[in-house]
Amino acid sequence: MPGIYRLNNISKKYERLTAIDDLTLEIEDGPVALLGYSGAGKTTLLKLLAGLEMPSAGTIRFKDMEVTQKNVSSFRRNVTMLFQEPVLFNRSVLENVMYGLTVRGINRDEAIERSRKALANLRLEAFESRKATKLSGGEQQRVSLARALVLQPEVLLLDEPTSNLDPANATVIVEAIQEFTKKSLVIISTHNFFDVRRLTKYALYIEKGKVIETGTINDILDNPKDERVRRFVNGLF
Repeated sequence: MPGIYRLNNISKKYERLTAIDDLTLEIEDGPVALLGYSGAGKTTLLKLLAGLEMPSAGTIRFKDMEVTQKNVSSFRRNVTMLFQEPVLFNRSVLENVMYGLTVRGINRDEAIERSRKALANLRLEAFESRKATKLSGGEQQRVSLARALVLQPEVLLLDEPTSNLDPANATVIVEAIQEFTKKSLVIISTHNFFDVRRLTKYALYIEKGKVIETGTINDILDNPKDERVRRFVNGLF
């Protein structure tokens, strides 16, 4: 059975920096954790998987489709990425969550209904009329996740979704992600091993733009084969 993603000899370069280096990878199932030190290439890989960046070399296939410049816009409708820092419009919480639905041509009544359900899932029912940009950082991240989940993407990509959040906001976000993993492929970049164990089944360890080791979460965190992975798990450079 073909994977959801197949990456063949992918490279991504920014001038003299090689962020992803001749990477070949197949993702068949999830949820998946992307692990590695800061600067390893995790965020760049997520952007490639989201179609927000195109590779400098190599090919990306999503199911039976090769992602190209010609079809990347339609491909992006299948995938949603949540960034570490929330980026919200200076509008109400409800309008922020509705935005992606209205762009997709969903009528206003349905968009409101779906958005309110998404806000309820993130325990934000009382916030819908408030300005999104005036909320706390944790509340803004919950709004961002509601805006992603309301689109019901086939793939949800998360870049440090609970970074710098207080325990209450982090718990709400983790619970919502846990529920979504039952429906769609979720890929998470994080340094939080507690979140990794709660949220994912498989892991990829990345270093210098290359995948060094893959396996189940228990394989990678409890019994890594590669010394570089072992040092990372044990908090060593």
